[in-house]
Amino acid sequence: MDHTLTVWAEDDQGGRSGEVTRKFRVVWNRPPVIDGENKDLGSFMQPPVVNYSATDPEGNNFTFSEYLNGKQIRSFAGVAGQKYTVEISHDAWIRLDLDVQHQIKIVATDSAEISSERIYTFTRKETHIEFMLEYGNPDIKADFTLDGMPLRVLVTLERYLPEGSSIESVKVCNNYLDDVPTWEDCTGAVKGNRGYLFTNKNKTAPEWAINLWVTIDKGTARERVLVNGYGGAFD
Repeated sequence: MDHTLTVWAEDDQGGRSGEVTRKFRVVWNRPPVIDGENKDLGSFMQPPVVNYSATDPEGNNFTFSEYLNGKQIRSFAGVAGQKYTVEISHDAWIRLDLDVQHQIKIVATDSAEISSERIYTFTRKETHIEFMLEYGNPDIKADFTLDGMPLRVLVTLERYLPEGSSIESVKVCNNYLDDVPTWEDCTGAVKGNRGYLFTNKNKTAPEWAINLWVTIDKGTARERVLVNGYGGAFD
């Protein structure tokens, strides 16, 4: 629908200028519509799956931008009605603090720079802490790969275990480079701050290699369980 704008000037003596007329049309532009609604997704031990799609009321092109706690994950051109999934990488996931709220935000921006957003919140939780030595790190592999057979190992954990939590297990092996390493339970020795004597005397790989596998159970603890590091020795 066309509209008409007429402009003129009048002075205090009753003089009036000629009119200038301009026609114009109002084109309404609404932001893209992202499906779903803002909500809290709950608590997760694995990255939550968030699917979404959007349409634009005027049929304009639009782009999506995904954010995790305000940091952009990706930005790309969207297709109206097509489903997309927010993917949180493993590296990003394990860096998220436990037991606090985090935010996933999806922003759809059309070609006129009009945008809408969808916000989801969630909490990361864990019942266990579990870790091993990372042999993909060349420094670790060099430090724990040996020419001779290791006979014993001492493992120490720099830890804070609040009431209700515990060391569930600590396992060690001296043939980690084998296809099937021989894991031995040394939980009692670690809890007692004692060294552990390996029982395994065999390997199939060219070299001996030590690794450890630690599992901490949060149990009923209300405080955060902390493992700040590890130490020890072997011979």
